[in-house]
Amino acid sequence: VGVYMGRRDFVDRVDSVDPVDGVILIDHEALQGRKVFVTLSCTFRYGRDDMDVMGIAFRRELYLSTRQVYPPLLDREKGIHTRTQARLLRKLGDDAYPFFFE
Repeated sequence: VGVYMGRRDFVDRVDSVDPVDGVILIDHEALQGRKVFVTLSCTFRYGRDDMDVMGIAFRRELYLSTRQVYPPLLDREKGIHTRTQARLLRKLGDDAYPFFFE
């Protein structure tokens, strides 16, 4: 399983957060009929990384959401894809499946 994303840092603007999108490349033989899920886990940072003092971290991890990617629950041809997803889907072929979190 390979994960492709356009970026890995997203900004929370209080009233909205950048959408998280990407593509998963799956080896069907390795899965042996199992399902594939994508879990979005966010880390909120308070201050800079170098401000961690005596093992006290100024960040909090928060679990947000899980989505089933394979087998697809919806027809992926009917879904709306971002530009990055559309390019990756063309490049990676039929074994690639998009995911999207808002």
